[in-house]
Parts: sequence; C-alpha cells; structure tokens
Amino acid sequence: MPTQTLQISGGLNVSLQEGDTIYAAKIVSGQSGTNHPGSGSTDTKPVAIGKVIPNGINQNTGAVTIETSNFPPTGAPAINSFSGNSYIMFSKDNRVNTSGIIGYFAECEMKNYSTKAAEIFVVGADYVESSK
Repeated sequence: MPTQTLQISGGLNVSLQEGDTIYAAKIVSGQSGTNHPGSGSTDTKPVAIGKVIPNGINQNTGAVTIETSNFPPTGAPAINSFSGNSYIMFSKDNRVNTSGIIGYFAECEMKNYSTKAAEIFVVGADYVESSK
C-alpha cells in the first residue's frame, strides 16, 4: 500500500482520525470563495488525496500519513502538486461517524437564567430503537 506523510503546520484538528479522507486545494494569490473564476488556469477545487492509515496521526509533530492508492481520482492533479501553498481539509465516513444519544434513557433539563419570561416553541428528539 503506497503511503505519503503530510507535514501540517499550525496543529492538527483533534477530530482527525483513522479512515478520514484528506482533501487538498491549491491556494492562488488573489483568490476568494470556492473555485474562484479569477484563479486563472489553476484548478482550485478540493481533490481527495488519500485516507488516514491506522496510527497515521502524530499530534505532537503535525504529521499525517495517508494511503494514496486509488488517489487522487483520474484526471485530478497529482498529490505532489499540492505541496507548499495548499489548503488541507478532511471529511469523515458518514456510515461510521453518526451522532445522537445511545442507550435506553435520556434526560433533558431546560432552564431560563434570564429575569425575563421566555417561551419554548419546539422541542424535538431523534431516536432509533436499538433493541426490544
């Protein structure tokens, strides 16, 4: 499995974990917004460049090791073209990283610490029955 280690300055996001997909986008002088038309011939769209491997994150040094097989997609810029002035981001696998209350019991308490009256218009909860 081919791998590459990225050195990220400024610290790593604490949410980064094994299996996350790493994306890179070129930063062009004078660019604003996403895929700004003033970027000239440089493609500024984010490109998936790899997935974080097990034990591939070193929070102390800012190093992230990614598996590069099947990345980037055909026709996308090569991984090495993102060295230097690039924006690096990541996404999580939504099949695994879901949020919500897990368990059989949940309790919620709402308080108004203001001296003025307040109204609650809607309170809702999402749940999935885990067993019977």
